[in-house]
Amino acid sequence: MQMNDSSLPYYEQLVWRVKQQIVQGILKPGDRLPSVRDMARQEQLNPNTVSKAYKQLETQQVITTVHGKGTYVRETATAPGDSAQVVASKKQLLTLLTEIRYLGVPLDEVVSWIKQAYEGVEQ
Repeated sequence: MQMNDSSLPYYEQLVWRVKQQIVQGILKPGDRLPSVRDMARQEQLNPNTVSKAYKQLETQQVITTVHGKGTYVRETATAPGDSAQVVASKKQLLTLLTEIRYLGVPLDEVVSWIKQAYEGVEQ
């Protein structure tokens, strides 16, 4: 569950960890997330940082908050299509692949990295 990428702000690291737990099946649609304060204690973060992460996850439709009841993992879309988030991710991937190609990394190695990351081998 740990992502120790100090180049990312703490709230983005928390967003990434929640998404990773969903992908790994640790968190499932309908599961309740800890309150902002509880998550802040658990992750040793400022509550404002957790609140910012939760807001980003809500904007991305990963979680939903029911006032007075809590924050829950949303049902995932069955077909992402060409949502703005998918389009933005494709652009990020193309930028990264251009850099990797410039560095001369062979295609088969890049494909291997992608397969490992997609299948969750490197956690």
